[in-house]
Amino acid sequence: MQEKEDLSWKYRWAPSLGNLEDTAENIWGIEKYNPEIHIYNPVVFFGLYGLPDFYSLWRHSGRRAILWAGSDILHFLDGYWLDDKGSIKISPKPLATWINKNCENYVENEVEQDALKSIGIDSQIVPSFLGNVEDYQVVFNTNKKIRYYSSVSGNEFEKYGWYKILEIAKQNPEIEFHLYGNSKYFNIKDSENIIVHGLIPKEQMNREIIGMTGAIRLTEFDGFSEIIAKSLLWGQWPISIIRYPHTLYPSNIDMAKIAREPNYKGRDWLLSIINKYPWNEKNTSRGSV
Repeated sequence: MQEKEDLSWKYRWAPSLGNLEDTAENIWGIEKYNPEIHIYNPVVFFGLYGLPDFYSLWRHSGRRAILWAGSDILHFLDGYWLDDKGSIKISPKPLATWINKNCENYVENEVEQDALKSIGIDSQIVPSFLGNVEDYQVVFNTNKKIRYYSSVSGNEFEKYGWYKILEIAKQNPEIEFHLYGNSKYFNIKDSENIIVHGLIPKEQMNREIIGMTGAIRLTEFDGFSEIIAKSLLWGQWPISIIRYPHTLYPSNIDMAKIAREPNYKGRDWLLSIINKYPWNEKNTSRGSV
């Protein structure tokens, strides 16, 4: 067992998160949590999707921080399952009381903060980006056609607002919309200004979207999206249904008029707050989808 004097941060990554832009070792500069030897270390638990994640949090004896990932909040509020079908669930209220008393909680926007507050958990808003911020410089091109891009995960077109994008595209025929990430057919009907790219390597997608106008993210409950982070870091004008400083809202903007110069204020805002966590050993040089 590790000595209590070792107070370096460790991390536990919820298995449900899968692969993100980079690893916690590279971005935060901390090593993976081993409950057998790091029982007294401060630990950040990234993602809390079910009972196995909560149990790991509960049994830890050192300082606990939670970085909520987005959809894990919905799982928590709905009650963790005790069986495979979800017919037996645990009420989140006593768990929330324990978490609020024993853990530091971090979220990435006001939507998440309000959701946790509704069940009695206080949290701090700190957006995250699991990528190297220094790799993302302003490249906004004011002379090109206005082009927006969106991504989907798991072909959940309704959740990611792709049907809403169809309507926005219809109302803005002079703007192109590029859709990424789907492995199933998505019917764009007769929309000539929508291009579906499907599931391609992330590196290829980055090369294609870096010269566009901005990301469009219409997910109503979400963490701080990776494509919103990249868009701001590139000096673009992202459109988000979740409100952030220096982003556009889909229902009350004229995209054809506003996206004509780099969004320096948006980039500066993000750099001032991104990844400012107590466990981030690379606080100023690295930056978390």
